[in-house]
Amino acid sequence: MEVILLIIAGVVLYYLYNGFQDYMKNPYKIENNQQYKSEYNIDDTPYVPDSPQDRIKKTEFGVLAAMLQCIASADGNVCKLEQELINDMLDDIANELHMYSDARILLQGIFDNNSDSLDDLAQRFAELTKGEYKRRLKVVEFLFALAYADGKLDEIEREKIIDVAAIFELNNDDFNKLYDDFEREYSSGVDMDTQKALELLGLDESYTKDDLDNAYSNKIKENKQNVLLNKNLNKNFNDVSTKILRDIDSAYKVLLLKFNQD
Repeated sequence: MEVILLIIAGVVLYYLYNGFQDYMKNPYKIENNQQYKSEYNIDDTPYVPDSPQDRIKKTEFGVLAAMLQCIASADGNVCKLEQELINDMLDDIANELHMYSDARILLQGIFDNNSDSLDDLAQRFAELTKGEYKRRLKVVEFLFALAYADGKLDEIEREKIIDVAAIFELNNDDFNKLYDDFEREYSSGVDMDTQKALELLGLDESYTKDDLDNAYSNKIKENKQNVLLNKNLNKNFNDVSTKILRDIDSAYKVLLLKFNQD
């Protein structure tokens, strides 16, 4: 009897040992891991990292680039001075984003493909510049300069800038001063003749169209104000840039007549 019990116990222990070995090998877990690997597709992952352009769009600089597009397209016409100011502003923004080697190209893409409303962009910019009242005031001042680039403030441009100022929570006195200063500056014409235009742009009478375009762009770059620099936050755009930019633009138009007559 004892021998039978010992045999039964040995058999039980044998099966328990084999079962324990199988458990330690854990073939079930391995099989399921292989199944998961075969079924997982990285294209189905819900996490997609932002592209450099998407990251820039979330910053105040990307938002500002898109805001420029809204103002530039407001009246359906972009004059040469307006285009120069936009290009120079995008250049200045790109300098602030020096960590991106292709920042200027990315900013141009944001500008060209913007589909956001100006109100939404202004709200985002206000949130990104909390406590930076002078910076927001400076942006509105530049929007006025952009809108007046063709010599007059279109009603649609005016309403859009007023909306931005309201979202930025600008003080009424500060906004009215900007408005009145630009109105006063543009209420009179610019006295410009050929000789004065040549001297202003540094050209002689044998200038070519390329000479004229290059001189114009260079003069605009030299005399426009970089509104992103802290040192310029207390300098009025009208006191620093508006008059000379108007003169440069008028000089260009006078000298351009030479080619329109050919």
